[in-house]
Amino acid sequence: MNKTKIYRLLFIVFSILLVRCSSNDDGPGEPTQATCSDGIQNGNETDIDCGGDSCEKCPSGVTIPSSGFDAPTSYNGYTRVFSDEFNTDNLSLDKWSFHLGDGCPGLCFWGNSELQYYTNNEKNLFFEEGNLIIAARSENLGGLDYTSSRIHTDNKFEFQYGRVDIRASMPSATGSWVALWLLNHNYTIADPGAWWPNGGEIDVMEYLGEDPTEIFGTAHYGSDFNSRRFNSKKHAAPNENYDEIYYVFSIIWEEDKITWLVNDVEYHSITPSQTAGQPYPFNDEFYLLMNLSVGGNLPVNPLVSDYPAFLIIDYIRVYQKN
Repeated sequence: MNKTKIYRLLFIVFSILLVRCSSNDDGPGEPTQATCSDGIQNGNETDIDCGGDSCEKCPSGVTIPSSGFDAPTSYNGYTRVFSDEFNTDNLSLDKWSFHLGDGCPGLCFWGNSELQYYTNNEKNLFFEEGNLIIAARSENLGGLDYTSSRIHTDNKFEFQYGRVDIRASMPSATGSWVALWLLNHNYTIADPGAWWPNGGEIDVMEYLGEDPTEIFGTAHYGSDFNSRRFNSKKHAAPNENYDEIYYVFSIIWEEDKITWLVNDVEYHSITPSQTAGQPYPFNDEFYLLMNLSVGGNLPVNPLVSDYPAFLIIDYIRVYQKN
């Protein structure tokens, strides 16, 4: 056998071995077995040697808290009317929908000069150890420098009055902005000015990553945009910082009164007498929203090195009086 034939034979053998060890299963015939140890992201691996059909799940980077406050599962005189314990691997689309993109054209950059593009990608919303994780990541999409997720119950669960409990742990990234909140059931992204601020906004809790020691509860209202007002109060973490353990953020919403609580301790309230002469819009039906944004009018500028950032939500429960 001459040298040319030997070289051709060696090339064929090497090519067969390379295909068999590759994670690429796009070719003809049966899919090949991923090695998950070749140091290359190939096939349908979601990162180097992890994810996809054959490799182990990639590490998320999330640290799930091991302690913190836990709310009771029932209250005397109340019935639970909505809840999500997030004990599955997929978001329940019977309960939730996504807001996607940058908010344009109706609410560009979500009305706050925010820097994230919202997606329904599993990189930005996933589940771990019975928690919903919303992840803000430093990556360019839609001309913006970050991605994240925002979910809501509009047209799926809308309610008037009750108690809302949300058990969660906050991110620590500079420039991150968490909102757990409610909007008037008539409010739409397509025409936000028709029902904001006159329809009202109830912020169960907002949090800025540059200060993990405090959160704040807020009500927004006003007869029109130029008359917009808000009533807000901050609350310092009573124990470890809000990004270290679980806290339960709550409102008790009654006719003509909203009360804000952390770990079942009241720290703020509002009634019609406290709206600075503007109409009190909080006796209507509202829907729920939860999101993790980046940058904008309220936080400081984000530090890219702090991302990804993770909002960890153990559960959300809504109760109404019997």
